Amino acid sequence: MPAGPMTKAILRAAPALLLAAAAWFGWGVLHGLSSSRRTVATIRVRQGDVVLRGFARGELRAARSASILAPNLSGPLQVTKLAPLGSFAHPGDLIVEFDGSQLRSRLEEKQLERQQLDEQLKKAEADAAISANQDEVDLLTARYGVRRAELEAKRNELLPAVDAKKNLLALDEARQRLKELESDALSRRDQSKAEIAVLREKRNQGLIDMESEKRRLGDTKLLAPIGGLVALKPNMPNFFFSGMQVPEIREGDQLSAGVPVADILDPSEMEVLARVDEIGRANLKIGQRAEVRLDALSDAPLRGTVRSIGATAGNAVASGPAKKYDVVLALDMPQLFQVLGVQPEEAERMSGAGDRNRATLAAGARFGEREIATAKLPAPPDEHLEFSVFLRQGLLAGVQFDYGWIPNAIFVPNEAIFEKDGKTVAWVKRGSRFEARPVAVAKRSESIAVISAGLKPGEEAALADPDPEVNGNGKRSGIGALQAASAAKGEN
Repeated sequence: MPAGPMTKAILRAAPALLLAAAAWFGWGVLHGLSSSRRTVATIRVRQGDVVLRGFARGELRAARSASILAPNLSGPLQVTKLAPLGSFAHPGDLIVEFDGSQLRSRLEEKQLERQQLDEQLKKAEADAAISANQDEVDLLTARYGVRRAELEAKRNELLPAVDAKKNLLALDEARQRLKELESDALSRRDQSKAEIAVLREKRNQGLIDMESEKRRLGDTKLLAPIGGLVALKPNMPNFFFSGMQVPEIREGDQLSAGVPVADILDPSEMEVLARVDEIGRANLKIGQRAEVRLDALSDAPLRGTVRSIGATAGNAVASGPAKKYDVVLALDMPQLFQVLGVQPEEAERMSGAGDRNRATLAAGARFGEREIATAKLPAPPDEHLEFSVFLRQGLLAGVQFDYGWIPNAIFVPNEAIFEKDGKTVAWVKRGSRFEARPVAVAKRSESIAVISAGLKPGEEAALADPDPEVNGNGKRSGIGALQAASAAKGEN
């Protein structure tokens, strides 16, 4: 019996249906295998006493310092004398002296020009006085001639017409001559005044230039405005490349105006400038204790106290795009002096210098010509005194902050905290599946998050997003990858 149209249609569609079923079955098998192979690392929620700590890097600096900058001498700046590195300078000690031979030569030229202008001015004044006297004589003679011509003209009624006419002409001529002499005398007087004024202006300008040269000559010697340790600056070249070793400024170097030459560091009060991330900023407060280890004295921990915390963040170029806050820590100076082996009398001397420096910085330091002329370099540092070597601005240090101790706290690593749909969650294991559970974070450090609600001790939490497709891109929030990297960097 021949097959009907429906039977033929079914037979023609059967291969396609079988192929689709096989594809669906294969996809299911592969998906199951992939799911079975994919494992998610977990960690158990713990409960116990937690000590939250933070770590940061910083550099040593003086709480009070004074910078010595190269002056503008309108010429080359060559260092001829320089205070030794690490020497202890008293206020008024010579820190750096530049070559002033060209300035002295220019000053001598200015003095010679002033002497020449003084002679020219005296001559001009004398010539003006002689010319004025001669004009007075000529005017007096001309006035006498006018008076005599007037008297002759009064006799015209008694004289013939020709003689009367001559007298009138003589009177007009005398008056005209007097008028011309008065005009010439006035012009010569004004001209003499102008010449004298020009010479005086040149002389005044010469005095100003000479005073400028004297001031520049005085600037060739730069004195210490406060007492403290001398820290020389590097002689930065016009070009620089990564890894380039830049030597410190030395005698004979050529510098540019405005270049920092040295810093005078007040050793009575040192501090550390560190940079912390947002978590550290939230956990710190003024007066908080910290442990500081200078890289040069890593075996001697020092006590530090948070003195100030930056209100705004800046980009830390060396640490990537993460925002960093400046934190200033005051060091325990008696402990630091003891570690460096500073004698009690030396420590007392530096503490006294700190008190004087505070007053000097408030009032400003000024030195007279005699003090500048007689200033001498400070004595070289004693090789046996370590503080002159270690107390340098810019020494690197590691800082450990204790954010606090929380008893009987529930906590997990930061890697177990995620952001999902704008909420803070943890992926808690339920059998073979994970569920996103909202949690409340009470406090954080760079590696640990203390949980106040949402998790119970003993539960398993995922350390990676178990369902990145559902959760979007699968990246952790600020507590996640970025903070984990920050924590790892701090612990290293």
